[in-house]
Amino acid sequence: MNQLQSRSPLPRETFVLGSIPLVEGDSVLEARRKVHSLAALVAGDSLLSTRLATVVSEVGKALQRLNSQARIEVGLCARGNLPRLQLDFVGQLDTRSLGYLQSFFDHLEKDAGSGGLFHRVSVELTSNRVDKATLGRLRAIVEQKTRDQLLEEIQTKNSELEDSLETLKRTRSAKDRMESELNIGRDIQMSMLPLSFPAFPDQGEFDVHAALYPAQEVGGDFYDMFMIDLDHFCFCVGDVSGKGVPAALFMAVTKTLIKSRAANDLSPASILSHVNSETAEGNDSAMFVTLFLAILNLQTGEMVYSNAGHNPPYLMRAGGEMERLEKRHGPVIGAMEGIAYGEDTTTLSPADLIYLYTDGVTEAMDIDGSLYGEQRLRDRLVDADYPAAKDAVEDTVDDVWRFQGDASQADDITIMSVRYHGAVVREGETELILSMRNDITAIAAVNAQFNAFAEQHGVPPSVQRRMNVCLDELLNNVVSYGFCDEEQPGEHEIELHFRLLDSELVVTIIDDGKPFNPFGNDPPDTCLSVEDRPIGGLGVHLVKNFMDKVHYERHGENNVVTLHKHLDGENEA
Repeated sequence: MNQLQSRSPLPRETFVLGSIPLVEGDSVLEARRKVHSLAALVAGDSLLSTRLATVVSEVGKALQRLNSQARIEVGLCARGNLPRLQLDFVGQLDTRSLGYLQSFFDHLEKDAGSGGLFHRVSVELTSNRVDKATLGRLRAIVEQKTRDQLLEEIQTKNSELEDSLETLKRTRSAKDRMESELNIGRDIQMSMLPLSFPAFPDQGEFDVHAALYPAQEVGGDFYDMFMIDLDHFCFCVGDVSGKGVPAALFMAVTKTLIKSRAANDLSPASILSHVNSETAEGNDSAMFVTLFLAILNLQTGEMVYSNAGHNPPYLMRAGGEMERLEKRHGPVIGAMEGIAYGEDTTTLSPADLIYLYTDGVTEAMDIDGSLYGEQRLRDRLVDADYPAAKDAVEDTVDDVWRFQGDASQADDITIMSVRYHGAVVREGETELILSMRNDITAIAAVNAQFNAFAEQHGVPPSVQRRMNVCLDELLNNVVSYGFCDEEQPGEHEIELHFRLLDSELVVTIIDDGKPFNPFGNDPPDTCLSVEDRPIGGLGVHLVKNFMDKVHYERHGENNVVTLHKHLDGENEA
């Protein structure tokens, strides 16, 4: 059972996750949310997470009230095989707050080092191990920025630009002022783009390349690409309305919001809905951005994408076929609050290439005013055979320059291409993918196939037996309660992924039933008699106890349940 315990001597290895400030208006609420998420991710214990979040809320209010630079320093350290979430409350605490901490913790360590007076507590968690991907997600939770923080960063950026803006005011003509502002906007724009390629040299699953050529009157084009975790790659291309500094700053906010949200959200529709909500609020300048965003599963080739009023990209299949992803899932970002964006899914095969661009390509003009056009771009792509993602970008850019000739560039030109090479089996990793229909009788076959896979790869029998119990419980729930006959008649497929990575078994169950989090209810009180105990809940309680970590997310139209079980130290009997 998880317990709140006093801190032992500082371990030899401590991972600094970051700092949570307590000096802004809503920072205490944000700190409570972050600590709850951190504890839930490491321990998978909702009761512990809620108790710890309550402590943070109460003590955080006192710190915020009494100190000008109050904050919580967050770290992760090891004690044997058990991780410990370490919280340093930095600042002077009043007697009431110290008493509140002492009611939850056996002992507080007090220090008055160079960082100021602080009290340190640690929470010992039952997870046996935190891997690299989990450590990255923990850091992302701590570093996730609130809307107020993002606005503060923009204000700081504005202050840094004051000298340049003063120069603008001193220029002798309106033309000079405009050119100076556009130069500043262009500098901001280019400074925020990934410009080093190959961008991910260690990722054998894909190849990506991008280029942005700003026009004199910069229009706010941008692109971004980043790994969310070991298996998911996020990429996007956007085009902000307007020119100069306002467009560049709006681009910076949009780009930051996307990356911050994607750290804990694998649904492009959900990400765009959140970004739209944040940018539309108080948008007096009426700026907006067209945006195409996709998340590629590097193991399966599944690409989930959402298009907010952007140019539809092209998908070039390895066999020579080409399709245009025509569907738009909502209007431009930032124009109107309360928009819920949709998303679609397609599957990339090895050697497939996705080609994204902005309207600066198709609206490039020659000296006579003729447009490059959609048809010319399509004809260029359909006959091409690009060995690498870089070739697709450079070939089409060269063709646009040839067409444009001596005419001036009217708009930013941005192109990105992503070539999928297929899953790469990592050292020590093995995978089994199964599919079953929504029929109770199919569960036995799933367990049998898993057991054969487990025996082949040396999974301890004790783990096999526990996983069989968990699969019986969770799959029975999905089949029995996940599909409403009136709304979802007929046969449905339930997908299961079993992955062995190093000394961990990871199982993912995906179904398209109604939204339901099996881990959302409080655990049953096992101290009550059978007569007094409410019906249900014991099966899921067993799943939580048998597994080292459980997690639920709603991705688009699918429920996704993930189970983690460490194999180290398991009894072979």
